[in-house]
Amino acid sequence: MPRLLDPASSLPHELSLALLAEAAARDTVTARRAALLASVWREGRWSADGLMERTEAIVGRGCFGRARLAAFRRDMQALKAVLTAAGFKLKFSRRPAHGGYYIEGRPDLDPELARLIRSALRDLDPRQLAIASRLSPAQRVWQAGQLSDQLRRMAIRRLVLEQPGLSPREAQREVLHRYYQLSR
Repeated sequence: MPRLLDPASSLPHELSLALLAEAAARDTVTARRAALLASVWREGRWSADGLMERTEAIVGRGCFGRARLAAFRRDMQALKAVLTAAGFKLKFSRRPAHGGYYIEGRPDLDPELARLIRSALRDLDPRQLAIASRLSPAQRVWQAGQLSDQLRRMAIRRLVLEQPGLSPREAQREVLHRYYQLSR
């Protein structure tokens, strides 16, 4: 097998990322591994099921194929080798409250992601939080469902305005396809 140039040393970082994105668009295995690595890098302590679900949400349902668990294990072995070559260690902990896949030495939550969450929390009104804390689980689920329905209706109206030739039914089908990747 021919030895490739080390992209980290011979290409600007942006070009290395563009090359990876192009490879991921052509190759499902590369796309899966890129999604898995990004998930573990940004958030530690993932279960295998959690990582597979997140990856399928990013890459697409069924991206692991029929032998889902075997493909996942091969991917994690490949990521372990990649991380080791870059000076990191992929680890797995079985501790009940703190288990899962993580990168040794990395925080459980990427500092940039933690900063974004803190920033979003500053925008919350303490009175809203107090009201929400008094809701029962059933009321919270109902409220989330209502919000989801409202967002979907807004997306349908926007699509009809953007594409006047679409009927409301056609716009609904398109929105559902975009949101849930349903067949048209």
